[in-house]
Amino acid sequence: MKKYIEEDFTELNETFDKMPYELQLLKKQEKVREFYSRNKFSVEPMPIIPNPQPLNYRHKVIVSATNIKANGKYKLCLGLFKEGSKFIIPGVVNHIHDIGINHLLVTIESILQKYKIEAYSQKSFRGMIKHILVRKSYNDKTMMVVFVTQGHIFPNHKAIINEILSKHPLVKTVVQNIHKIDTPVVMLEKNLILYGPGYIEDQIGNLRFRLSPNSFFQINPLQMINLYKCAVDFADIQPNDFVMDCYSGIGTLSLIAALKAKEVIAIESSGQAIKDAIINKKLNNINNVDFQLSNVEDYMFDYDKKVDVLIMDPARDGADEKFINAIRKLLPKRIVYISCFIESQIRDLLLLKDLYVIDRVQPVDMFSFTSHIETVTRLTLK
Repeated sequence: MKKYIEEDFTELNETFDKMPYELQLLKKQEKVREFYSRNKFSVEPMPIIPNPQPLNYRHKVIVSATNIKANGKYKLCLGLFKEGSKFIIPGVVNHIHDIGINHLLVTIESILQKYKIEAYSQKSFRGMIKHILVRKSYNDKTMMVVFVTQGHIFPNHKAIINEILSKHPLVKTVVQNIHKIDTPVVMLEKNLILYGPGYIEDQIGNLRFRLSPNSFFQINPLQMINLYKCAVDFADIQPNDFVMDCYSGIGTLSLIAALKAKEVIAIESSGQAIKDAIINKKLNNINNVDFQLSNVEDYMFDYDKKVDVLIMDPARDGADEKFINAIRKLLPKRIVYISCFIESQIRDLLLLKDLYVIDRVQPVDMFSFTSHIETVTRLTLK
């Protein structure tokens, strides 16, 4: 399958970062309209759903560590990568981050400097801190801190944690994500709980969800509610429908869909995500969801029962050729395709155009002050 060449978003994001919000919405709406029109889809995208909180909306933030020379000495600083580069821009306060997370990261940076903890350097193989992840529950405001380290040694971690907790009592758990290899991947599977239960909880409506360090959960909780409401509306799930949720993660959409469907089959390749999904199923006392740990494409190809609705929310690269072929074999009546990268979504839709009518497109502004757009698209079997 032909791969889309991703455009360079660095300059675009810098432009959107300084752009009036209403103009951002107009530009994103026009981009979606232009992409569908250019590829000869007759559907007219619906008006973009604005972000209810365009500033300070991110409830999950990952910052990276670097060593900065000051007064002849090096000290650890936290910051964000300049998009499209390996350069870390020092500074943790950002206008799209939740305010409480901004304050917490300032504290963490100061405490790590106090204890002379070094950032890991790929050049010298010295230091230990690679990244810091903070996740915040929208429902009860509790927070999780994850220290991503090169190796397992973490000097003075008990004192560091105690100082963090004394200033930020809403931090309910602290985890160390351990890298035993030198890798650009931010989070690996090895987690060591340093304080608390190792997770926090959040809610969508009346549904509760356990969030572990590696869990995928939308970073914009207010807009997530709008996104998932749109997806379920597009799915038009009937009481006797069988729903397949692909790339199901910790079961957010699967459990929401289960409130309407006869049965939901949810497929996910991450073992930790499936463990969390099964816990979330029990937390909400929902019994008509079957969580499957499997390669999504392989499971779909072997599945021989009917699928009325297929929900797909793949990674940025979109679906691969085997996935598309599996759809052509299963022929669900309706497909709801959620995407954060319209270029790969359009590529996949073109491969299904002979079998499906693309009849509804809803842009959603999940990521204000960046160039990124979320789109929810419905395909109906001809």
